[in-house]
Amino acid sequence: MGEIIFLGFFILLCVLGFGESFTWKVMESDTSGGAAFWPRLVMAALIICCALRIILILRDQEQFRKKFVFLDLFYGHRGVFLLALVLYAVAIKPLGFLIATIIFLNVIVELMYYFTRETLGKPIFIVLRTVCLCAAAFGVYYFFNSILRIMVPVGIFGI
Repeated sequence: MGEIIFLGFFILLCVLGFGESFTWKVMESDTSGGAAFWPRLVMAALIICCALRIILILRDQEQFRKKFVFLDLFYGHRGVFLLALVLYAVAIKPLGFLIATIIFLNVIVELMYYFTRETLGKPIFIVLRTVCLCAAAFGVYYFFNSILRIMVPVGIFGI
């Protein structure tokens, strides 16, 4: 029941944020949806995901009776991920989107890999993961910057 209350609170925050986004000023000639388009899209997706999770909890009586402890969100793997996410959010402005994303992806993937397998694997696989994650970060950067024409933070290195 506690998880349903938490998800309901999260849905409420998303609904309030969604409503707030309609107060953002947009030029009349802008046909892209304005600065609020992507936040609205993310909030709508979060509302849908939370609603689906609530439905799954209500359908499974065992999950419904399971005690939800809010502090469990901050322990173990989840706590490490949340801490890394906060550090990423702090680092994105001074380092820039591209560098912060490359660092975040590599650190979090390597940590989660280690948590699940208790080893980082062979050096060739570490290099392969690093190359793939760097390529993914460049791909996301290119997608936002060149295709969607969304400016991303530029850090101290001008990237």
